[in-house]
Amino acid sequence: MRLAVALVVAAAVLAGTVAASATPQPVARVVTGAGPCGAATGFGSVWVAVYGTGRLVRIDPRRNRVVARVRIARGICPIVVAAGSVWVASDMTNMLYRIDPRRRRIVARIPVAKWPAHVAAAFGSVWVSGYERGTVARVDPRKNRVSRVYAVGGNPSGLAEAGGALWIAFGRNGSSLGRLDPRSGTLTKSSIGHNAPGFLSAIAGSLWTTTADGFAVRFDPSAKQVVAAIPVPGTPAEAVAGPDGLVWVAEKQRNTLTRIDPDRNRIVDVTGAGPGALAIASAGGDMWVTSFAGRDIWGFRD
Repeated sequence: MRLAVALVVAAAVLAGTVAASATPQPVARVVTGAGPCGAATGFGSVWVAVYGTGRLVRIDPRRNRVVARVRIARGICPIVVAAGSVWVASDMTNMLYRIDPRRRRIVARIPVAKWPAHVAAAFGSVWVSGYERGTVARVDPRKNRVSRVYAVGGNPSGLAEAGGALWIAFGRNGSSLGRLDPRSGTLTKSSIGHNAPGFLSAIAGSLWTTTADGFAVRFDPSAKQVVAAIPVPGTPAEAVAGPDGLVWVAEKQRNTLTRIDPDRNRIVDVTGAGPGALAIASAGGDMWVTSFAGRDIWGFRD
């Protein structure tokens, strides 16, 4: 608690205007099982892929309670809601699973490359990055099968659509974002000047990624250049748009949640979150943050 208070004060000094009462407040903690990893919103629910138990957990954000647990496979983490389904991938089975939210069961199992790091919905397809293989797979949801595999090299991680292309964060020894033309398969890379970008999100015309050297990097996909690099000490994870117009960044090493003002590219505040704060989903005006090193997901209200 002392660490969280100190971080809030430090962030307020940086921003120069923030009062302690303005920081997000945890309003719910819902037990998911060990290793809640990826999170997504859809069908009036928050969906959590629980890495340790292999369950897909459905949470009612109005009542702050679990309403369903669907057995999938251990090692599930990346998740997306698309084409009337919930899609999750496992790095233990190297499989992409399609789940019917109404019947609460798996309706398709699609083999993908080793270590599916992230999934995304774009151009009417579901995309999966193969971190160890250096590939990105395009999955046709009408046929429930891979329609094309793009060899991109390196260690592709986060995926996001922007400007008519699929963008890829290259992790591990990488320091770039790649622009993949889905038609031609042409890949061009842009250096971001920071190491091992992981998560990648498209927010209000910009791409946001977080890096292993402790930064939230804002990138202009049109100009193909970095707009800002904001220090987020520790190991920042997912960055998403909040209902308050700010960019929210989870940080898993120091268990924090950082909010960034995209108009000034400056930190607004930092508050404590659950152990191993990793992924964020927005639902009903609240932000839900998974505790990957714990057993729950926290709901925050600003």
